[in-house]
Amino acid sequence: MSEKKNCPVKLPPETPAVICANCGAVALKPTSVCKPQGHGTKKDWCGTESIKQPSFCRNNVHTNRYQCATCGQVAVDCELLCAPEPLVRK
Repeated sequence: MSEKKNCPVKLPPETPAVICANCGAVALKPTSVCKPQGHGTKKDWCGTESIKQPSFCRNNVHTNRYQCATCGQVAVDCELLCAPEPLVRK
């Protein structure tokens, strides 16, 4: 099992997030994903069941990703997840 990431800040559930249309990951800023699709909040993302695990960005934009150990969702910014772990390429 991978080591948990200690995020510097715990963000509230209402924190705005941007969703990438290419890989499904979320980020705090639109410039952190290659194809911003829409907006949501942290509570819309982390804690919801993931239908398909998002892959790494095929455009290699911000290749460091984190996955929630609880629900499996993926984010560019670990602050958007409740139990972030570094996502490892398989």
